[in-house]
Amino acid sequence: MSTFAVTVRTQTERFDFFEVAASSGDVIDAAIDRYGVCGVTAKLKGTPQC
Repeated sequence: MSTFAVTVRTQTERFDFFEVAASSGDVIDAAIDRYGVCGVTAKLKGTPQC
């Protein structure tokens, strides 16, 4: 599991937070499930963890 800095942009709001996940794809899928239609950026923080 690795830590990702996440930015979510909906039509009216922006959310910045950290999330722990196996991959950036998992982070993006979770954000879309949580916020609906949105733009998502997930950047790895630190080194990947196995």
